[in-house]
Amino acid sequence: MLPPDSTIHALLRLLSDPNEQVARTIQDQLSCLGPSVVPFLDQAGKDDATLEPRIAFIKDGIRFGQLHDEFQRFVSHSARKEDWEYGAFLIAKLAYPDLSIPHYVDSLDQLADEFRTKWHTTDSPSEKAARLLSTFLFKDKGFSGNRTQYYDADNSYLNRVIETRQGIPISLSALYVFVGKRLGLPVVGVGMPGHFLVKLEGETPEQFVDCFNGGTLIREKDCEQFITASGLDYDPQFLKKSSTPTILARMLRNLLSVYEQEPEEQMARRVQVLLELLENEQPDSERPH
Repeated sequence: MLPPDSTIHALLRLLSDPNEQVARTIQDQLSCLGPSVVPFLDQAGKDDATLEPRIAFIKDGIRFGQLHDEFQRFVSHSARKEDWEYGAFLIAKLAYPDLSIPHYVDSLDQLADEFRTKWHTTDSPSEKAARLLSTFLFKDKGFSGNRTQYYDADNSYLNRVIETRQGIPISLSALYVFVGKRLGLPVVGVGMPGHFLVKLEGETPEQFVDCFNGGTLIREKDCEQFITASGLDYDPQFLKKSSTPTILARMLRNLLSVYEQEPEEQMARRVQVLLELLENEQPDSERPH
């Protein structure tokens, strides 16, 4: 519930205080009032253009508060289900708070529809359909691993991956899984150490899609070689399906690493807040050691 208008106007007057510490305190107080205070902020910005930077800061804080609440509801009610897609789009709202999730869901729908029209693989074996989907996404549509700017945060944001057609292993795997699910393919994410993959469930021998390397299909021995080459002892558990909280936490840890290196302290803090909401949902066996 908002305080009286007179209280809000008094806070807005203090917002112009030349003392940055005072102004920051007022910004925090106004941010805590939530979306209902935005019309007051908009009017204050019109009345005094010099307040715009501080007002923009407050609005940004309000939007993150909304994202925090939405992500918390997602974690509480949906994260144990296979709703990786919605969670990935919520993560993208960290950097793109105004993005329209339905717009990008429609983009994924269109990719699946175009694939169906072109390939007619409804009754094809999973392996054949997976190979065709790799050809479609990574050759015909031009999606690829961003090797030159691997540590660009946009590689982790699904909306930007859809727009730029570039990403890192986990985000390209996300795209593959989300389109594949629409086509009825039995595809899941596998958080192998050091390299995220897509697994075709029900295949013998097991088949994996390496989306960062053009959607190449690989087998367990290839994964074992990658893991041992990186200095780890191979464990078949590394190739088990990852849970939704585990996958989303991995996406957030990637972002945390990027923002800590930049450094972008505010974004790093926000990523950490969302990560903490997820960590309690991860199975003990999948938590990082």
